[in-house]
Amino acid sequence: MYLCICNAITDRQARAHQSASCSVAAFYRALGVKPKCGKCVPLVREMLEAKAGSRDARQETCSDICQDACGAEG
Repeated sequence: MYLCICNAITDRQARAHQSASCSVAAFYRALGVKPKCGKCVPLVREMLEAKAGSRDARQETCSDICQDACGAEG
């Protein structure tokens, strides 16, 4: 199923990248695209929040994951 028609992002692609992202912006950067019409943003946010809620306390923090996925941004 297509999650973002503008960028041709499927739900499979989204699930593959969502573990490396903690924000909507980081998610799109990881895929190398930007949201165009924005209709997919709420669904992406919901997916990321659900993933973050399912992490146990021993896993990396959100900022650690983002730094690993996106590189340290100055």
